[in-house]
Amino acid sequence: MKKKGYLHLSSTVPNPSSQQMPSPCILIADDHAVIRTGMKYLLARHFTDVETDEADACSTLLTKLSSNQYTHLILDMQLGDCNSMDQIPRILEQNPDLLILVYTMSPESIYGKRILQMGALGFISKQEEEETLIRALNLFLHGQPYVSEELRQSLEQEQGRNVPSANPFEALSERELMVLRYLLQGLRVKEISNRLDLKMSTVATYKVRIFEKLKVNNLADMQRLADVYHLA
Repeated sequence: MKKKGYLHLSSTVPNPSSQQMPSPCILIADDHAVIRTGMKYLLARHFTDVETDEADACSTLLTKLSSNQYTHLILDMQLGDCNSMDQIPRILEQNPDLLILVYTMSPESIYGKRILQMGALGFISKQEEEETLIRALNLFLHGQPYVSEELRQSLEQEQGRNVPSANPFEALSERELMVLRYLLQGLRVKEISNRLDLKMSTVATYKVRIFEKLKVNNLADMQRLADVYHLA
């Protein structure tokens, strides 16, 4: 089973002809049909012997993972009925050999390191150029991690040092980040408690902690701070 923590980051792109690996069976989980279709097209065009399947929601994703044997999962951070970040530990616990690449619009500066710590093999932004995406997929399909050069440098700088980040959102816990995302979407405490299956008092406590850590007094200030760090 893969252990949580930072991965050994290789900058070498594997030569497909030099490595013998089983044919990838890839599940693409994204709530936008155009993303799933585009990803299937890229995989079929640039890689041979690749099987693909789709999931448009968290419920579909979990059902398919329980009934099929996939080697790879390309996962959006936010599906329509769940926050995928909350599901990654559960998915890896039940599918320890599954390789996960997170492909998302969520900012790498906030989520990249956390996603790697959870056990995902890579993190790539949907804003990257096609050439970069193909390189990331090549590494991913050959069992090697992918992170951007910016995130790589950040991880290397942190090794052996305990330097506090200037980004206030990095002080939030994983659960606080999940609550934050729903607050930024305009959801109320009761709605968030239903989404995360938590007591309303627990969500309210998380909200207070978020305000304290971000040093804001209201939702408007939190939204402005999120805009500054491109979190929204």
